[in-house]
Amino acid sequence: MFLAKVVGSVWATKKTDNLTNLKFLVVHPLNLKKDPLTDVVIVADVLGAGIGETVICAYGHAARKAIQPEQPADLSIEAAVVAIVDKLDIDSKAMTKE
Repeated sequence: MFLAKVVGSVWATKKTDNLTNLKFLVVHPLNLKKDPLTDVVIVADVLGAGIGETVICAYGHAARKAIQPEQPADLSIEAAVVAIVDKLDIDSKAMTKE
């Protein structure tokens, strides 16, 4: 899993049948200093995250299982929002190298 900031959304009117009714977001993965990394990731979202929110995303089977628990193998996604972060506390002293 990884932390990310929602920076946009993707609209696709034509998509495979197993993606019907899924919303897609553009997220910018974050490092633990809360700085954005260089790449963006497209993720499926059923929780209703919005631009500017911090989210937790999952990859692969975990992402498919979160969106479609009954038959995750039938879903054509690689990443999904699994939580919307309310608060993030990081001890910066614990992150420094000794």
